[in-house]
Amino acid sequence: MSENQAGIQQQLPVQAVLDPADALTYYKLGCTLQEQGRLTDALGSFCRALTLNPNYIQALCNLGVVLHKLGRSGEAIQCFQKALALESDSANSAKAILWYNLGSILLEVPRLSEAVAALRQAIALQPDLAEAYTHLGNGLLMLQRPSEAVAAQQQAIALQPDLSGAYSNLGNALQAQGKVADAIAAYNRAITLNSTDPDVYNNRAQALLLSGNLARGFAEYEWRTKLNWLRHFYEWFEDKPRWQGENFAGKRLLVYDEQGCGDAIQFCRYLPLVKARGGIVQFSTKQPLLRLFANFPGIDELVEHTEAGIARTQSDLTVPLMSLPHIFGTTLPTIPADIPYLTADRRSIELWRSKMNCAGTDLRVGLVWAGNPANVSGQIRTCGLQAMSPLACIPGVTFYSLQKGEASQEVHTPPSGMCLIDLTDDIGDFADTAALIMNLDLVISVDTAVAHLAGALGKPVWTLLPAANEWRWLLARNDSPWYPTMRLFRQSAPGDWSGVMTAVAQELRKWKEM
Repeated sequence: MSENQAGIQQQLPVQAVLDPADALTYYKLGCTLQEQGRLTDALGSFCRALTLNPNYIQALCNLGVVLHKLGRSGEAIQCFQKALALESDSANSAKAILWYNLGSILLEVPRLSEAVAALRQAIALQPDLAEAYTHLGNGLLMLQRPSEAVAAQQQAIALQPDLSGAYSNLGNALQAQGKVADAIAAYNRAITLNSTDPDVYNNRAQALLLSGNLARGFAEYEWRTKLNWLRHFYEWFEDKPRWQGENFAGKRLLVYDEQGCGDAIQFCRYLPLVKARGGIVQFSTKQPLLRLFANFPGIDELVEHTEAGIARTQSDLTVPLMSLPHIFGTTLPTIPADIPYLTADRRSIELWRSKMNCAGTDLRVGLVWAGNPANVSGQIRTCGLQAMSPLACIPGVTFYSLQKGEASQEVHTPPSGMCLIDLTDDIGDFADTAALIMNLDLVISVDTAVAHLAGALGKPVWTLLPAANEWRWLLARNDSPWYPTMRLFRQSAPGDWSGVMTAVAQELRKWKEM
């Protein structure tokens, strides 16, 4: 029990402490503590109120909010579900807010179908609840239903024209449809209404990049460092001056990895340009990438990207890796795209060659069929191994799994007729993956780090993209200025992998016959 709670209890008569009527006292204390940001203490007060009165709907609601803020979303969901079960009035604004809160948390978990259903319940009870419409739109977008998402955001704006978040979310939905100019207009309106929200600037930056305006897009992409959900990438480096591109002769510059492994592979190409401007270049990156970058030109000192590793590193300046395109004024014609800019160890290549077990005349093709299942974008990029069944009937092709993680288990049930070899148990890091790729004729991959790696190695790679692809792949192109040996195969509609695979199978047949 906190000191505040003890103080309240001491002011009560002994017989009142267990009186259900005094649940209100603990509820009010919890609200005060919640307003002060003392969430753990507020949690205790609301729990005490509910011990005294288990059917206290307001306490359940506030407890759900606090649990959510403390990262205990599962328990928060249970609180709102119980509150809804207790709420007797089937049509009131209080119940609408309960459904809204439940839907909002389900959206973050994410349990998307349940979230959309809950938010629709909120709207049915309170049709003028603009925030419910904008959250509904976000859920629909994550379910790859962008047209419905646009309509929901437009309804939110109609109900509350000054709701800046709805304009930003509308921009996201329009961007997913490839309507970049309309998306930018929506972001502009959001910024007019709220000029301090870094999320909107970050969203607009990605729309600009998607449109091919790299100079302006990368300049605005600097707002990503102010996003709360990305802060952990940058907080270790805030005590050192930021490098702005000046000559740094006689100094140590720490360039640090951020975001995913694919980002590190894509943007490490700038490190030789950094080295040309001066002193010692240090590069911190994740453990699975360390061996891959061991002899990379432009890196003088390789640092494992851990808090301890960074703390031990003596540096004078720092810069995040993905700020380098802006510093070097990158445009589409000036992308540093000389390949290969990554290599694999020769002895490792030979070792992997001895494991291949492939007929000498067969085409050797690596496959990746899944992104990271822990986030929605990874799920959207995932096609699954069975979706690749059109490739199975092409004679004279031996396929090799490059898939890691949970989805790698699909290798045990490949499409009928597919000759698929799985050597991934021997892959310890990206250096191993690179050596295996060097023994392949082609890599076919959904949008993952492996596609970046194959492109950086200069190997032919066919990248399979969802309808709402990331900014780096631009719009309506089947090539990439970042990777000269890459071809892009795009969904024509959200979720339509069959059309993609039909096109890939046709092209693979042509290549086999060449």
